[in-house]
Amino acid sequence: MAKKFISYNGRIVSDNLSLKLLGQDVSPSDWTPTNVNTVAWIDASDTGSYTTAGSTLTSVTDKAGTYTMNIGNTPTVVSGGLNSLNVFDFDGNGEYLQSSTYSNQTSSGNHWAIGVFLADFVNADKESFWSYETNQSPKRDYAISSAGGGSNSWPGELDLDALSSNRISSTIGNLQDWNLQSVSIDSWVIVSCWFNKTGNQIGNRVNGNNAYTPVNDYDNSISPNQELRLMRNRASQELDGRLAEFFAVADVTGTGGTDLTDLEKAEGYLAWKWGLEGNLPISHPYKNSPPT
Repeated sequence: MAKKFISYNGRIVSDNLSLKLLGQDVSPSDWTPTNVNTVAWIDASDTGSYTTAGSTLTSVTDKAGTYTMNIGNTPTVVSGGLNSLNVFDFDGNGEYLQSSTYSNQTSSGNHWAIGVFLADFVNADKESFWSYETNQSPKRDYAISSAGGGSNSWPGELDLDALSSNRISSTIGNLQDWNLQSVSIDSWVIVSCWFNKTGNQIGNRVNGNNAYTPVNDYDNSISPNQELRLMRNRASQELDGRLAEFFAVADVTGTGGTDLTDLEKAEGYLAWKWGLEGNLPISHPYKNSPPT
């Protein structure tokens, strides 16, 4: 059975904790994005982090405190949309979330990001769960995109820069196809990516499985200043789908080298919070219990 989560004092906590309300102590919580160097955090389950007019989303707060978020058109909030928690819904026609500024999302080239998304309909190539657009030159940014080409499917790809030289990765070049995992339409998935300059590695995962064999070739760091776009690609094409939670981290993915300890904890946190632990592979360290 999926673990239930509730909001206490603006914080999402799990019901297996011995909550003592009315000003009394609260026991320590499970692992959350506050345990790492989170530099962007959008959370549809935390009703204190956004406002609505009816079901229409009118403002969204980045819980990391980095960005001020703009809202395109009229995305809505679906009450109890996943595991009894609220989610954001976007119709693919000018609806998105986008930061109003460019801010640092890396630490010495180290960056990883993860989220819970659903693609409802894909009618164009490179529609994205999220993308980063830099205001710096050379233009080193990225997008987590569909490769469906209008076929209403999501084979998936990591889109990088289009430079003629000094690429983010000379091995990947323009894009890296997801040849080991794909995303089914109308299915909730946990999607992550990492740019590990310390360990010289770039990778993507879907529900805790590698989307392709991680590439050990991270030549030039993504640019420090980035604009965050959710449900929108770098060419301003929007995706018809839903967003439950997303956060990005300016750090390595674990203890060092190519270790993925922190990324795995993030997968476990999202899986158990959103009722998706059944999607994790049997070998995942948090298949049977959430991280602490």
